[in-house]
Amino acid sequence: MNRSDADVALPSLRYAESDARAVHEVLTDPDTGTFDSANAFLRIGDKADAWSLRSLLRTIAIESARSDTLLIYFAGHALTADWNGVVDDYLVTPDLRRATLREHPDEGLRMAFLRGDVLDKFKGTAFLILDCCRAGSDIDGQPQQIEMMPISGRHSKQHSLLMSAPTEGSAREVGMLGHGQVTKHILDALNGKAADDEGRVTFGRMADYVVGQDIDPKPGQSVQSWGATKVLTRPGRTASGAGVSMSDPLPADVRIVPLENPLERSAPAILDLLSQIFPPHPSSARSGTSSTTGAFGATSEGQRSVPNNDKAELLCAAMRADAAALLEYTGPTFRTISATKQFHEDDLHHLLRRTEHAGSARVLEGGSAGRVLCVPLRQGMASSLVLVVVNPAQNLLDMGEPLARIMETIWRTDLSGPVEKGEIEVLTGLRQSFGRLPARLYDRCFELYRKMLGSFSMVFQPIVTIDRLPRQVEIHSYEALARLNAADPRAPVDLIRLAHVWGDRFVVERDKAILRKAIESYDEAHLICFGDNEGAPRPVSINVAVRSLLSEGYVDEVERTIASAGLRPSAVTLEISEQDPIAPRIYEAWGDDSLAYFHQRLVAIADRLDIRFAVDDFGVGHSSVSRMAELPLTQIKVDRALLRHPSAYQELALVASVARQPVTLGHAAVGRSVVVEGVEDDSPITLEQIYGIGIRHVQGFITGERPSPVLKREMGREMRERIAALVRGDHGRDRAANRTPIRRSA
Repeated sequence: MNRSDADVALPSLRYAESDARAVHEVLTDPDTGTFDSANAFLRIGDKADAWSLRSLLRTIAIESARSDTLLIYFAGHALTADWNGVVDDYLVTPDLRRATLREHPDEGLRMAFLRGDVLDKFKGTAFLILDCCRAGSDIDGQPQQIEMMPISGRHSKQHSLLMSAPTEGSAREVGMLGHGQVTKHILDALNGKAADDEGRVTFGRMADYVVGQDIDPKPGQSVQSWGATKVLTRPGRTASGAGVSMSDPLPADVRIVPLENPLERSAPAILDLLSQIFPPHPSSARSGTSSTTGAFGATSEGQRSVPNNDKAELLCAAMRADAAALLEYTGPTFRTISATKQFHEDDLHHLLRRTEHAGSARVLEGGSAGRVLCVPLRQGMASSLVLVVVNPAQNLLDMGEPLARIMETIWRTDLSGPVEKGEIEVLTGLRQSFGRLPARLYDRCFELYRKMLGSFSMVFQPIVTIDRLPRQVEIHSYEALARLNAADPRAPVDLIRLAHVWGDRFVVERDKAILRKAIESYDEAHLICFGDNEGAPRPVSINVAVRSLLSEGYVDEVERTIASAGLRPSAVTLEISEQDPIAPRIYEAWGDDSLAYFHQRLVAIADRLDIRFAVDDFGVGHSSVSRMAELPLTQIKVDRALLRHPSAYQELALVASVARQPVTLGHAAVGRSVVVEGVEDDSPITLEQIYGIGIRHVQGFITGERPSPVLKREMGREMRERIAALVRGDHGRDRAANRTPIRRSA
């Protein structure tokens, strides 16, 4: 844990969370580590809450066997609490609340719990490593120095300990090392500096190495019998089994200075500012679901827009500033559009009139006014908008340009929406402006994105088979579509697309979440509609990105989810968007023919899972006839944009021809089906023309079937007759006057 709750009043650390990742990585390294990654649990930041840690550790202790090995590593803050004469030590977790410990001392992660309920109950060999930085704290209003807790009490001969023990001075983190001081030596030891003649590092050798370093005061250790022999890593192992010698230490006058991300030092301030702007909704913390209200909440009629005055007040408070205002400049003069009550235009006029032509953010200083931060929000020929903040906190000003980018994004963000969405938008804005972000900001955005994905709802839009005969008009299949909630008809396009800004990890996680939600919701909707004994569900199609299909993790998720729902795999179609390029990353080798490489990948997945593939959005993005013709597809979906193209009829005829190509060439008995998306009453291409080309499936409001979380047994008779009449061309050019009115929703 780098950060504690404000109630605990401990300063943020820089390296605790990255230290935990590094220790996890070296212990589970497939070549040198002795711990299976499947049995290694990494908890970072908000995921390291006391409740889940107690539950996990207690389960491990109860289910342990004599042959098992347990290693617990913690990096962060420690807190000594003296409540009602009872002194105990706590490892500071994100949910630790100092004020509640007096009445509820067991709500935190107590050392008494680790001793009595974990170490003493674990049947095998246990190791405990605590790298807890001492820091100032304010308990009952009196500043006290927090020292690493002494660990006392009964220890089994199988339990060994290594703990940092600072007494005086600042937190034990060294910038040029990029680690906590103790953990830096732990990692050196595990990576080989404590290896024996056979290239093995035991807990005992690691502890001896760390204690032997120039650390003042010395860390504490207690190594029992098994600690001297249990191997943690094998960094010196070679093919012949012989050890390797370690390199000589660096000369005293040589030091290594790691290159630091420019935003690394600002990351704590950024996260703190975002927590003030986008406070988590209390109900979301308890339920584990996404918040549905922002900093200003929502009314009983739904979410409301946030006035500029409220935004100015919010920014002013979050930035610990004296005042804030939105100004509109017209030539050399300006007027105040909205402002906090403490904003006094007359006192600042001599400064503010100097920023009308500012193309970038700047800080104005002068006289009793102090510092005024000016951030341009809009630059126009006639006028411009500038956000000004009077005397914001200095640590925020130290950020420089990133602060301006944050303020710009916050100002245009809908603060009445989900708080996670707002914070994601700010972090994404930083990513787009400054490229790679520090790990803690990247991880924060990833966790927020996962939370938003988990709150998505699914609706299903029917794909309808068209025919000249009403009885042949029917619902053929469904497409699963993601929504922020079932009541919102709009697709969360921005949230779905931003995954590509962050990279493949976000893309794969997005597609996994949508797949799980789609399959589970579809299975439930089918059961509600048809009951237990009404046959297999109709086919369902789900969107997927090219990069996800290259991920084994995604393919595994497809297999697990379909099997869990009990669906026929062949009834599931994955729609590959035409907006995704089929091309390798610069670090990948696909050979000379990217389409051939991706073709083989799809064939392998289809052989393994027996699922189907479709091209989605044909007519936009990376569309090509060769892509459509060469991939192993069972369906081609034509984007609505193509319908309004001047040569739409010829384009559709070409698609239909390519779809029939496997039959024409004698490679298959059945051709690929073609679905025309977005067909509406005013579409230039009629159902009669679409049917005449040989296309038999459409999707759109013309069918009267809107996206819904529920499924239908069949289309209504009146609508089937209407569709059949349109296919026959009975209505001709006057069909609009005779049709059943259909209400459309964006």
